[in-house]
Amino acid sequence: MTTIAQTWGYTCRICDKITSFIGGFFTSFHNAIMVSRQIETNTRLARLMRHEFPGLSDEQIVNELNYKTLRRVYDE
Repeated sequence: MTTIAQTWGYTCRICDKITSFIGGFFTSFHNAIMVSRQIETNTRLARLMRHEFPGLSDEQIVNELNYKTLRRVYDE
């Protein structure tokens, strides 16, 4: 009985580590997809937001939007 309990405890720890790794992988993958789509949208949106940022070029607006996006996603 003790052997079964010890084996079960060891097996559960392995399963926990595997599920934790898989969960972390898919969370990272989801964040990468979300950030790439937002950066693409920021690039398109910068042309429409010129009046919101007077004196800045499109590239500077994109940089500002991307900075805010990355800070929001990875500083949470």
